[in-house]
Amino acid sequence: MDSLSESGAKGWGEYRLDEVCELQAGPSGASLPSREFLEEGTPLVRPGNILDRRVSDSGLVHLAVSTAERLRRYRLEPGDVVGTRTGTLGRFALVIPEQSGWMYSTQLIRIRPSDRVDPTYLVHYLTLPTVGHWINRHISGSTVKSITVNTLGSLPTSLPPLHTQRAIGVSLQALDDKVRLHSEISRTTAELHDTLAPMLFSGRVPVPIPDP
Repeated sequence: MDSLSESGAKGWGEYRLDEVCELQAGPSGASLPSREFLEEGTPLVRPGNILDRRVSDSGLVHLAVSTAERLRRYRLEPGDVVGTRTGTLGRFALVIPEQSGWMYSTQLIRIRPSDRVDPTYLVHYLTLPTVGHWINRHISGSTVKSITVNTLGSLPTSLPPLHTQRAIGVSLQALDDKVRLHSEISRTTAELHDTLAPMLFSGRVPVPIPDP
C-alpha cells in the first residue's frame, strides 16, 4: 500500500479505506432511470449536489416513496460520506442528520465510517490534494473518468487516535463554516449592488450628498 501520510506521530496508523469504512456504489442505471425523478418525494443526491464537502439541496430531484422503498439499501444515514465515482472525481460530502433517509444516485459511492473513524475528519481527509492526486492516478476510462469501489477501497487512509480525529474535524469544519458565511455575505452584497445601481442611476432614489 502506497503511503500518503507524512506523519510519524505516536498513535497514527495507516489503513486501506475499506478496512475502516464500508463502501457501496449507487444503484445501477437500469434500476434508477431518470424518468423516475420527481419534484417531490424522497430526495436523491447526485454529483451536482456535492459542494464544498456538503450536500446541497439546490437542484435536488426526488423519488417516489415506492421507488425509495425498493432501493432502501441505498438510503443515507447521518455521518455517511458520499463521493463521485464517475465524471468529476475527488468530490466528497458529509451527510448531516437533516438528510437522513435520502438516497444517492448511480454516479456516487457511499462511504460509511466505522466507529474507528470520525466522519468530519474523513470528509476533510478525502478532499486533501494528496488524496486527489492518488485518485487521479487510479482512475479508469478514457471518455468518462471513473473509479471503482474496489480501487477507492484501497486508498491509504491515515488515522490518528479518535480524539485527535475529532479535534482536526472540528477545526477544519469551523473554517468551512466561515468560508460559507463570507461567501453568503459576498453574494448578498452583490445582489444588493445590482438592485440598487439601476435605481440610483434613474434618479428614483435620492442620493445622500456628503458634507464638503
